[in-house]
Amino acid sequence: MKQSGKCPKCGSGDLTPLTRTRLVGVKMITCRQCTYVEMYSGPDDVKQSWLIIGVIYLIIAIILAASIAVAVWFSR
Repeated sequence: MKQSGKCPKCGSGDLTPLTRTRLVGVKMITCRQCTYVEMYSGPDDVKQSWLIIGVIYLIIAIILAASIAVAVWFSR
């Protein structure tokens, strides 16, 4: 579907653009006529998604450590 531009099930050319999903590094195309779905992933998509997830976890860890440090500081 991605290369041909046509749905393999019904032959329609009415497809949604390649969109992200909630799955890490996975994108999908859907036929608007019969709702057939194909999912795609590539190594670059997965690397970029894991990088973003890593940065988010790092920020959360820094905020948590700062919160604990402030709580300990004021409990003295």
